[in-house]
Amino acid sequence: MLEYIVQPGNSLSGIAKKFGIPLSALIAANQITDPNQLKVGQKLLIPSVTTDQASLPPPLPPTAPLPSALAIDRKKFALAPGQFFAQEFTKDLLVLHFTAGQSARSAYDTWRATPLQVATAYIVDTDGSIYECFSPRAWAYHLGVTGSASANWKHDKRSIGIEIANPGPLVTDKTNPQQLNWWPGDFTSKWCTLAETTKYVAAPYRGFSHFAAFPTGQTDAVIALVDHLCQAFSIPKVLAPTAQQTEFDMTFFNTFNGIATHQNFRKDKTDIGPAFPLARVAP
Repeated sequence: MLEYIVQPGNSLSGIAKKFGIPLSALIAANQITDPNQLKVGQKLLIPSVTTDQASLPPPLPPTAPLPSALAIDRKKFALAPGQFFAQEFTKDLLVLHFTAGQSARSAYDTWRATPLQVATAYIVDTDGSIYECFSPRAWAYHLGVTGSASANWKHDKRSIGIEIANPGPLVTDKTNPQQLNWWPGDFTSKWCTLAETTKYVAAPYRGFSHFAAFPTGQTDAVIALVDHLCQAFSIPKVLAPTAQQTEFDMTFFNTFNGIATHQNFRKDKTDIGPAFPLARVAP
């Protein structure tokens, strides 16, 4: 991957145009959160992104019909063209995320407000409602893996992402040790008290000791969606060996086919975390 040093007068859009790449790809490759905060001398990675139709895989076979008990809303949170990539790729991996928010709506609104082709095909809300944001045959940036570990975004292309509405890690309030907060305001927003044991799971993981719980109905919906997608795309319904399930291990997951989580592809991520009953997905 090429490197570029930001010069006086540069803008992200100008740099993207200079190298003939999508602005969204440049932003994703460098994990930029504020495109207006470029600094002279800053080093940027220049990804190699191709949309050459000759390089696309053959058409995928028809997907399996939905089980009668599985309802997927394909309209409410559908993303517009340009907010994902319509290219179709063979899928051999499912990746579970949590949204670090309280609802499917909040995740969807965030994606629409910053159209960087960062999204997942599905969101599962806290009440178990399943929303399809774009065709699972297509793709969007959702892993944030850069460099040789994901040349030309191969893991984003080969995977189907599922976001689960959940706040994620919780932190003990600085003034009230009986209160757990989630991230807004630097973990000053109340989530629950320690007495509300159904709202959290106490388990250490990557610097945190508590995580927001997943409602049973939501978990059941995720399991049903995983079952359907594994069948529809002939994805092995298997988890990584126990030793790898909570680990960041690109050597292993570079070729793993089955069901993984965001924490397997990024050492700075905590999703899906210890609160989600991962063993239930592929018993």
